[in-house]
Amino acid sequence: MSASIILRPATPEDADPAAVLMYETMGTLGDFLFGQSAGTETIRVLAALFRERGHFLSYQYSVLAEADGTVAGIAQEIPESELSKATLQLARTFSKCFGWRAGLGLAWRGFPLAFEGDAEAGEFYISTLAVAPEYRKRGIGRALLEESERRARDLNISTCSLSVMLHNADAFRFYQRMGYQVDRKVISRLRAPGVQYSGFHRMIKPLGSRPAETDGAGSR
Repeated sequence: MSASIILRPATPEDADPAAVLMYETMGTLGDFLFGQSAGTETIRVLAALFRERGHFLSYQYSVLAEADGTVAGIAQEIPESELSKATLQLARTFSKCFGWRAGLGLAWRGFPLAFEGDAEAGEFYISTLAVAPEYRKRGIGRALLEESERRARDLNISTCSLSVMLHNADAFRFYQRMGYQVDRKVISRLRAPGVQYSGFHRMIKPLGSRPAETDGAGSR
């Protein structure tokens, strides 16, 4: 990792740059789930959610990479044992921020995704990994992923898992180089016009092997 790259826990004050990075991994799926018509509106929603605790898109579960004093990358990660509660809390937090009707809408639109099985018992789930386009190829994605794996080991968790959208070929190759293998391919039941999402590869890595020296960005 370059000496100019610093990894640190996120704070609520990081919401704006973090939301832009989070949207990198969601795109039109995020627009659909949060009921927004444009990426700028979804980023605003993500920033508001990021400032709140208790759910898996919160600063509470986020590590940031700074390069040259700028937030250049993000990893969001959570033990599977906390994921169900944190997923329910996302809907509650969305309702708190934007009203109960908005919360019901999120729950309705996200229902087809609820049974797709991102993480399994005993895993450390990496829900987001993204690097700003202008900072790629500098080892930031690798550094963030290795930090997630270190945190998993600190919790005595022996497997990391993540999901990569089927169309995200660059991220898929990156994770393969980092030692992740496909556990299964999931074809989504979600059908929404204009949404680029057909499912994902669930990928896992038993911890212990050293990752290759490479870089990339963008989980699910």
